[in-house]
Amino acid sequence: MIGIIDVGGGMRGIYTSGLFDYLMDKGISFKYYIGVSSGSANLITYAAGQRGRTYKFYTEYAFEKDYMGVGAYIKHGMLMDLNYIFSSLSNSDGKSPLDYDAIMNSDFEFTAVSTHMKTLTPKYFTKKDIKPNDFSILKAAAAMPVACRNPVKVDGELYFDGGLSDPIPYQKAFDDGCDKVVVCLTKPEHERKTILPWYIVKPLLIKYPKVADSVLDLHTKYNAGVEGALKLQEEGKVLVVAPNECFGINTITRELEGLNKLYELGYKDGRKIEEFLIKNEQFV
Repeated sequence: MIGIIDVGGGMRGIYTSGLFDYLMDKGISFKYYIGVSSGSANLITYAAGQRGRTYKFYTEYAFEKDYMGVGAYIKHGMLMDLNYIFSSLSNSDGKSPLDYDAIMNSDFEFTAVSTHMKTLTPKYFTKKDIKPNDFSILKAAAAMPVACRNPVKVDGELYFDGGLSDPIPYQKAFDDGCDKVVVCLTKPEHERKTILPWYIVKPLLIKYPKVADSVLDLHTKYNAGVEGALKLQEEGKVLVVAPNECFGINTITRELEGLNKLYELGYKDGRKIEEFLIKNEQFV
């Protein structure tokens, strides 16, 4: 079984939006999906077969005042309002409903990686944890400390972004039965994360000092994960797909021309995944 991973990346996620729209246009699906941070939202939309849905989030909804920005942070404690994204927009009565029935009636495995606030260990939510009009696991997966003042509650427990504990979860995919894995990055594979300034992280997470320490070590885990994925690619066990440039788009950039260029690059790079599946005789 070949699995697919989306590691997220805020607004850079429009790159994997393009990847997945290409795959849907080719009728290509997977049996195993695992997403980190905003990558969980892109992947579950792909798994549900909703072509073009995530593109609208990056190029239309993201420009709404309720979606993201300083106002959202002041009002809701989130730089990107996860409640607006995963409830108001995504519920059955929203402008862009996530197809709950398609998710629950299909036999694919879906995992969203989050981080337990107290233990700082990974929590691997599955689609069994999704309820009608309740996509809390996607909020928990994307609740990056600093960008979010507080964790997200799911079934009485508190969680932050999965990138803190397992930013490139290829080992989880192998443990779950995959023999090969496609790893989708949203920044060039040669780029590495750098440490965030402590004088920003510590004051904003003063209530959660251990979480702050984890944020300050995030670059170490991410960079090690990328290095590990590239090594496995040399062994033929992994395909790393990443943009060769980001056209000025970072985690919170709202610049339509750059976003569209990154989407178009993702759509073009979707061919790499198709070729990998053909090579491995697993066109599913």
